Amino acid sequence: MDYSINDRIKELRKTLRLSQTAFGERIGLGRGSIKGFDEKTTVPTSSQLVVICKEYNVNPDWLNHGTGEMFLERDSDD
Repeated sequence: MDYSINDRIKELRKTLRLSQTAFGERIGLGRGSIKGFDEKTTVPTSSQLVVICKEYNVNPDWLNHGTGEMFLERDSDD
């Protein structure tokens, strides 16, 4: 099976226990966009990926390539 960026976005959403609507609201997208990612009918843009990484503290290497840990370590200042 090809484990795509769409699969990783869905895995992230499920790990965070967020509905499509709740996940999308935090990154400025509607439920339909997230559903498109889940169903692999839409591919996220590079700017959407940046927002996902920033909002959910996701490791960009994991999101884009499937390498490393899902989440970045938080600084002690966070």
